[in-house]
Amino acid sequence: MLGTSMCRAAGRRSFGLSACFVSQDISLTPLPIPTPPSSYSSRPFHTSIHAEKHQQSSGGGVVKKYKKKQPGMLRADRILSNRGLGTRSQTSKLLRQKRVGYLDKTTGQIVGIKGPSEKVHPEATLYLDGNELPGPPPPILIYHKPKYVLSAMDDKERSHLGEKLEECELQTSNALHPVGRLDYETTGLILFSSSGELTQRLLHPRRGVEKEYVARVEGVVDEAELRNKLSSGVETAEGVHQADLLEVIPVPASEDKDDNETMEQTDVRVVVTEGKHRMVRRMLANCGHPVSELKRERHGEVRLGDLPVGKFRQPTDEEISWTESLLQ
Repeated sequence: MLGTSMCRAAGRRSFGLSACFVSQDISLTPLPIPTPPSSYSSRPFHTSIHAEKHQQSSGGGVVKKYKKKQPGMLRADRILSNRGLGTRSQTSKLLRQKRVGYLDKTTGQIVGIKGPSEKVHPEATLYLDGNELPGPPPPILIYHKPKYVLSAMDDKERSHLGEKLEECELQTSNALHPVGRLDYETTGLILFSSSGELTQRLLHPRRGVEKEYVARVEGVVDEAELRNKLSSGVETAEGVHQADLLEVIPVPASEDKDDNETMEQTDVRVVVTEGKHRMVRRMLANCGHPVSELKRERHGEVRLGDLPVGKFRQPTDEEISWTESLLQ
């Protein structure tokens, strides 16, 4: 009796019940584990429940049905917006009103688009209230940026690219965005694109797309020395950058120059494959030639040419072919 009491006391303190039966011949038989019915599936719950709904009529296995992606197809509201018919919400309203259709090339009939989320080919011929809409915009738009225009699509105080695009008389797209940036004081060629993938390939240093600039710098330039410095790499606050020097052109002294303006100036033409902030200006300044004027004249195979300042132009067939080659 005393031993049993001690065992119970010990059990309350440590829950070590096995110690109470050391001297007794007691064996514990484990309970059997129930076997699940044969109708149970070994597949995960979400698979067995939802996939069972789609079985082959031949009585075979389970087939999961997913909605197939349609390569190259885009939402109808996005295509209309890209073609300049308004914002996505505005084009969605047109589509919900069943006012838009596309030409079925097989039957030659206009097929109504059911709603904003219906997928349509980007090159499709579209109709609004039975009237044919403009076709898809070109992959890029070329602009000659003036001085003191901000390379942004919106700004409360300064002139910016967004307002310049609104003033453009050519066919544009709400999806257009500038490809990279030009400094506020820099002039010249800037591209617009409606394709994020194309923009990435135009800008990424790994693609090696050249950008050509003409910079007016202070001082007389030793061509061989500057070419060596630029090709070897110039250290700047943004890192070490390289450039190819194409040409050095002395600037004739101006007859009406003030007596205090005795510093000679030189035009240098350089090519870079990166686009860091103020990179060309930093490189030339660190080579001893601060930049007073900077103009971009080429981006890849697209040249500024004689495009007037502040004007847009459409790409040529050759330029379109080049942009398409970047996406292959």
